[in-house]
Parts: sequence; structure tokens; C-alpha cells
Amino acid sequence: MGMILGLILAFTIPLVFLVIVYKLDFYQTGQFRFILLSFGWGLTAYYLAVIANRSLTDFSGFTDWDTVVRFYAPPLEEIFKGLFLLYLVRRPQFTYSVDGAIYGFAAGIGFAVIENYEYVTADSTIAITVAVQRVFSTNLIHASGSAIIGIALGMFRLKFSRFPWMILLSGVLLAIGQHMLFNNIISNGTLLIVAIGAGAIGAGFIFLGMQWGRRQARGWIKEKLGMADRVTTGEARIVNRLEDLDEILQPVYQRFGPEKTDLVEKFLRMQARLGIKRKTLDTLDSKLRTAVEAEMKTMAAEMDKIRRDLGAYVMMFVRSVYSEEVISLWNQLHSKVEQQSEATGGQKGGGLWSTLGNRISKSSTPEGIE
Repeated sequence: MGMILGLILAFTIPLVFLVIVYKLDFYQTGQFRFILLSFGWGLTAYYLAVIANRSLTDFSGFTDWDTVVRFYAPPLEEIFKGLFLLYLVRRPQFTYSVDGAIYGFAAGIGFAVIENYEYVTADSTIAITVAVQRVFSTNLIHASGSAIIGIALGMFRLKFSRFPWMILLSGVLLAIGQHMLFNNIISNGTLLIVAIGAGAIGAGFIFLGMQWGRRQARGWIKEKLGMADRVTTGEARIVNRLEDLDEILQPVYQRFGPEKTDLVEKFLRMQARLGIKRKTLDTLDSKLRTAVEAEMKTMAAEMDKIRRDLGAYVMMFVRSVYSEEVISLWNQLHSKVEQQSEATGGQKGGGLWSTLGNRISKSSTPEGIE
């Protein structure tokens, strides 16, 4: 029973971490099929790393297993996990650093899950303990290491500096460095709390990296989203407020129901992705630029279909109800009504109605008749 529970924990908790990271993809640029492929590659990378690590001791004759774990395994494992990311970064569907973080995290989780199986099944008496220890420490190191490489690849793709290769190299070295430091700490028999703390720091770094990427994407959307993609000014304003998506969709839900609301949400997120991709065109080579432009045309066609499915009335409602001018006018009117109400001591709007009533009353008296 302990073995079964240990395996369940060793498999499900890492997947929960992956789902959490996936939810941080605010603009949903990461594609689910690539996440699955990255996870599957992580499984493959584990077996490649096992072969390479064991070969170092079997054929070198002077390298013991402890040395392999401390110094050779970290670079080999990070490189193997990152190989599939090299393929993805040249795909038109890969958009920016947040995609790299998600795909890298998925590859690391795939690697960690299969490695968990080896350690948990080694001793059934401590299976649960080993599973809990690993998922909150080693697993997060594996996932955050390959996610760091993914972020670096995303920045390299978009040429964030004059020396993009330096950014990529720095990301790879950072991933290897944190992995190597962790392995040395563990090999020295450190306390469990220290190992878990190291895992938490790695996960926190990825969270901050994704938040940074999201803020950057918001600026790109504001800069690039517009009539070039048949996006009106009103629609662009809404897309720039996607942080308040629940609030934005509430009036749509109340008036048109859940089906139309889901379509509006999909439409807004697609517009956001279109704005981000338009920004990335500035830094891509001609071959990749052509591929991304073709994908953008496909997205534009899908958005046109959603517009038709929503209908003119829904689109007019969405554009107008969140217009800054309409909101500002309504807020001013509402404020004046409340101020008048407080001045008369009546209910909201009572002051206005009382004033109107007084004027009617005066006009009804003989003195008020001219």
C-alpha cells in the first residue's frame, strides 16, 4: 500500500505543478500539444542521461558515481532536457519567453516523474517519504532548470540584446549551476528543509520570469494591436485590460449567457496573441517571419469566424460597454447623482427627483402661472 501511495504522489504532485505553471500562461500562447510533447521528451531525456551517466563510470575507469552525480550529471541532464526546446524555438507557434518557460518546465517534470519511479520503487518501506521529499525538492530543480533554458531560448529567438548568444549561454549556465549546487548540497547530507527551500527558490524564479514576460507582452499588445489586424480601438482597449477578465466578462455573461461569453473570452485572448506575434515579427529571420505571418493569417480567419458567430449586436456591446469614454461618462453621472442625494438626505437620485417635483409644484400655483 505504501508503494502504491508513494507512486501516486510521485506522479500526481509534479503534474499539479505543471498545471499551475500552465495556468500562468495568461495569454495562452503555449500550445497544449507542445506541452505534452515536451513532457514526453523529458521521459526520453531521462533514459539518455542514464546511459550517459553510467557510461562515465563504466568506461572511464577513474570516475566514481559520487563525482558523476556532483559534477557530470547536472550539465548532461540539462542539455538532454533542453534539446527538444531547440526544436520548438524554431517553430512559428513558439511565441516568446513564457512559452519557453512552460515547455521547459514540462520537459523537466517529465524527466522528474520517471526518475521518481526509480527512487520510490527502490524501497517500499520508505516509498511515501521518498516521494514527498523528491516532489518538493529535486523535481522542482529539474523543472526550473529546463524552464530557465526555455526562457533563455525565448529571449535568444527575439534578440533581446546585441549579443543574443550571451543570453542563451547565461541561461544554460544558470540552469546547470543551480542543478550542480543542489546535487552537491544533497550529496553532503543536508537537511530536508534546505533541499525543499532550494526547490522553492527555483520555482519562484520561474514564476518571476513568467510574470516579467507577461508584463512585457502587455506592452507589445498595446504597441502593436490595431487596425492592421482589423482590431478596433474599442477592442484593443479591452484586450489591454485582460488582467480584469472576470470583471470584463460579467456583463457579457449576464446579457448573453455562457456560450457567447466563452466565445468572447476566446476572441479576446486570440487578439492578445496576435498583438504579441506582430511584435515578434520585428526580430525574426525571413524564413521564420514568413511562417509566423502565415500563422497570423490563420488566426485572423478564425477571429473573423468568431465575429460572425457572436453577431453584430454582441460585438457592438463588447466594444461600447468597455469604452473608456462611456465608462468615464457613466462614472461622472453616477457621482453627481450620489452627491445630489447626499445633499438632500434622500435616496440615490432623490435629490434630482425632488428638484423636479418642486418645480412642477411651483408651476401649478397661481403665483407660478404667468
